[in-house]
Formats: sequence, structure tokens, C-alpha cells
Amino acid sequence: MLYERWIKEWKSALAENFFLRVLCLMLACGMVVNVVALRGKDRIVIVPPKIEREFWIDENRVSESYLEQMALFFATFAANMSPSSAEYNAKILASYTDPSAYAEFKNEIGGQAAYFKKNNITQAFFPEATKIYPDEGRVEIMGQAMRYVGQTKISTEKVIVNVKMRVKNYTLRIEELYMTYPEREQRKIKQTEEQKLMTPEERKKVVKP
Repeated sequence: MLYERWIKEWKSALAENFFLRVLCLMLACGMVVNVVALRGKDRIVIVPPKIEREFWIDENRVSESYLEQMALFFATFAANMSPSSAEYNAKILASYTDPSAYAEFKNEIGGQAAYFKKNNITQAFFPEATKIYPDEGRVEIMGQAMRYVGQTKISTEKVIVNVKMRVKNYTLRIEELYMTYPEREQRKIKQTEEQKLMTPEERKKVVKP
């Protein structure tokens, strides 16, 4: 009688042990599926090295604060150049460039780096404000740029660094990066308007070498 009871309890323990093992295996499989299959629905929260505010990045979009911080990061390399750093800055920016725009961007930023190096030009950029266009993935960074040839300061002017980015598979890449000069554009507009008011003879004198 005791032997039969022991056999019955032993079988019950085996069944319970088997059930628990199957349950653990199912939970483990569920965790793997959740990590792998549902990864695209996750949101990754990132905190910058200098902790001021939190920003996030999804598979194909990012927060405005992340766009702004990355645009400022790219502007640092694009608008601050010297003969010694120009090639390095161009290399860093090229590494963040979207493959579809890589060739054009490399030629443009590489040409600018070569120009700075050849003419011994140093440019320092001081950001003052940003304007974010989240739907376009675009940021404008407004500020002042100072240029030097050697140790001689040759100009100070307003500059807008335009950075357009896109996100794919949690990775942000540069699509466009260029600088515009509002004061130069205003001068061109003013000159055009003044030329329209000139007589043909006056125009000839202006364009005469």
C-alpha cells in the first residue's frame, strides 16, 4: 500500500516538474520573439553625454531635440575649419552622409576643405539660434562666422547652416548640408534693384572692367 502511494506521488511530481519546464521554455521563447520580431515597434530612449534633456529615436523618426542636437554636432564640423582640421572634419561628415548623397556631398565638402587648407583660412562659427522643421528632418542653425587668413581677421558675417537628415533602421544620416549667407544675399538683391533704376549708360560703367 505504501509502495503504491509512493509511486503515485512520484508520478505526480514528475508531471508537475515536466509542466514547469515546459512553462519556462514557453516564457523564454516569448521573450526571444518579443526582442526579435517586435523590435521595430520599440522606442529607444537616448540620453546625451551632457545630461540636459532626454531625446528618443524610433526606427524611422526621431524627436525634435535629437534632430537639433545632431544638427549642431554636424554644424560644428562643417562651419568650424582650419588648415589643420579641414580634412578631418570632411572625413567625419562624410561618414554620416546618406549613401544616395555621398558622392555629391564628398565633392562639395572636400572641395571646401581643400580651399581652406590651400589658402590658410580658419573659420570659427558661433551658433545663436536654431529653427527645426521636424516633418522635413531639417534644422537651420543661425550664428556668426569669423574668418581669418593666418592671424589676420578678414570678415565677420551671419551664416545659416542648413542640415537635412533622415532616419532609417534607427540610424540618422545627412541628406543635405550647406551654408547660406543672408547678408550677401541682401547685398545682391540691393545691387539688382539699384541696377534696375540705372540708365543703360550707368550700367555700362558698373560692369566696365
